[in-house]
Amino acid sequence: MLLKSPYFLLVISLILVACKKEKIDITCLPAQEECLATGINIDSTCLGRKVLVIGIDGFRSEALQAGVTPFMYQLSQRGTTFYTGAHKVEDITVSGPNWASLCTGVHWCKHGVDDNDFGEHALADYPHFFQYIEEAESDLNTLSIVNWLPVNTYIASGQADYAPELTLNDLGVFLEAEEALINQEPLAPDVLFLHFDELDGAGHRFGYGSHIPEYNEVLTTLDTYVNDLFSIIENKRINGEDWLVFIVSDHGGDGTGHGGGQNNDFINKTVFFANNPNVSFVDNHTTSQVDLAPTILAFLGINSEAFSCKTDGISILN
Repeated sequence: MLLKSPYFLLVISLILVACKKEKIDITCLPAQEECLATGINIDSTCLGRKVLVIGIDGFRSEALQAGVTPFMYQLSQRGTTFYTGAHKVEDITVSGPNWASLCTGVHWCKHGVDDNDFGEHALADYPHFFQYIEEAESDLNTLSIVNWLPVNTYIASGQADYAPELTLNDLGVFLEAEEALINQEPLAPDVLFLHFDELDGAGHRFGYGSHIPEYNEVLTTLDTYVNDLFSIIENKRINGEDWLVFIVSDHGGDGTGHGGGQNNDFINKTVFFANNPNVSFVDNHTTSQVDLAPTILAFLGINSEAFSCKTDGISILN
């Protein structure tokens, strides 16, 4: 068949190489001298605010349904929640570029992560939002607890107060998060970033979407984790703590894959939640991966000249 002919494969390979080369020409990088300002401060009226980011890898937004994710579906309907199922992912629809963009607030063409190998990148110039938090107020405790280790090994490395580089399954991530939130071990979190990966694993093995029983089963389990974590946060809010909670993902999926999905809405759109009863959110804005970091910094009252110069995103806070 033509699809398996050496000539066809050679042509496709050349096309892919050409596209890859064009993408690696990082023309959106600003000259570094344009972002040399280092002023950073924190609004004292925002002191005491806290953030929880729940990252769910491979969350196809169509699967957010009352019968599959009853808690998250209900949360998406609340007046205190910003929610979209049309959240735009990076035009390279794999995990590395997208988690890097979520954490840095810049597109892949700046941070340079264009695959899952993290071979060449500019994360030292475009760091995790943890770095700006630590620079503004080093007493704030930043934690990153993940299933997919590259998030900590490459993106959060050296930026967080606690970012273990050890293998955890999703249950392990959930239990460590509970321990931190309830018992303040190993630290009482001011900013807690979590990453769950087993939904993406189910997608790769069985297929992505609400029509896949195995995918649904994992997503329903994750919904119970999110429900339990949110209950902890609600109790903290009752006790006077001001928490902003996000639920984010890196990409959707179709069939058993998600690469090259720029023209596939099942892949290039995912979920984005932000919940807080004390702030208002923008209307009519299509969020993208680079909006998470500026929203977190804005909520914490952190104004960094360097970040403001570099970021491609906007805060969704009004």
